[in-house]
Amino acid sequence: MTQDSARERAAHICAAQAITKRRPPGQGAWDLARDPPADLAAIWANAGGLELGDGTRLLGPEEVGPATKWLTEEKSLGWDGDLFVIGERDDLVIVRDLDREGRRAGGGVLEAPTDGLEAFRRVAWDVLGYLETRLGFEPAPRPTPEIAAQKAASQKDGATLTRVLAEPFYPGSEAVAAHAALVLGEILAAAGDDVAAMRAFVRSVSFRVQGARRGAEALERAAGFRAAARVAESVGAKALAEACLTRVSV
Repeated sequence: MTQDSARERAAHICAAQAITKRRPPGQGAWDLARDPPADLAAIWANAGGLELGDGTRLLGPEEVGPATKWLTEEKSLGWDGDLFVIGERDDLVIVRDLDREGRRAGGGVLEAPTDGLEAFRRVAWDVLGYLETRLGFEPAPRPTPEIAAQKAASQKDGATLTRVLAEPFYPGSEAVAAHAALVLGEILAAAGDDVAAMRAFVRSVSFRVQGARRGAEALERAAGFRAAARVAESVGAKALAEACLTRVSV
């Protein structure tokens, strides 16, 4: 994303009719140690905070530090310095993750329920894309792997599932990835490619095990292969279903 394109997108966002409140820019200074990321800087050059008709609220630069400090202290959160609060909507907190060290699949814009502030769901790559999606802009911005996987699974789009499953998923998204791999296995099994289908099923189980609570890995593995067996059976791949069941052990 170039600086010019970010500015153009931000100006378009801030001019949208669905913006119900728009504070003038320059009302307060960014209050964290490092410079703000380009996406937020572009928005704040046009507005010192926004509210959308759907209730989404984007904080101004001077509000980010205090909001993050209060929330992390109040909830005893173990966030690092790349995670900070940028807004809210409904009962969700909106968080920006810069992930400078590359430990969380590239970071992005996250949503978390107010009663589960370590349970992040990545919903956009940056703030511009997040707001464009909330505003219904077309063409839609590039989706995160998690969003793309959910859509492709619902549409049973094998090509997209194959591509998306090759990308890193945000930590905590194991259930989404597991379901996507399971659906891919179903598609491949229905096409008669038992070998590729089993690879997809194994990946699905692997994601489930990664997301299992400590001590429940074996149970999750068994449940994963049982689910794969049911899916294979449903598309007439009986030999594949039996092969999945041979891998069930707890």
